[in-house]
Amino acid sequence: MADTKTPQPNYDAIAQQAYEWLKKRRAKGEISTFEVLMKINGYKWGSKELELLEDLDLVEVHDRLLRLIKKGNEYVADFSAYEDMCVGLPYDIPFVFRKK
Repeated sequence: MADTKTPQPNYDAIAQQAYEWLKKRRAKGEISTFEVLMKINGYKWGSKELELLEDLDLVEVHDRLLRLIKKGNEYVADFSAYEDMCVGLPYDIPFVFRKK
């Protein structure tokens, strides 16, 4: 009998792709991890494809992305504009990605 388990997403690869996209991004305004995933996949608000992101463990992607940023030691994800606010899930909190 064939294994019918759904393969787990490669969260390391997804986070790496997000990190590389952020490094090349021209706009330097705030963006959330969720929005980064939308951009790298070409998804638009209200599109049916957004459901695909709901199949991911978005907290896991967010945590791995932040670890990559910290490990790289060249950039920082600056959440300071929202540090005193309760704004929801970690992957929805906007940050500014900038050089240290």
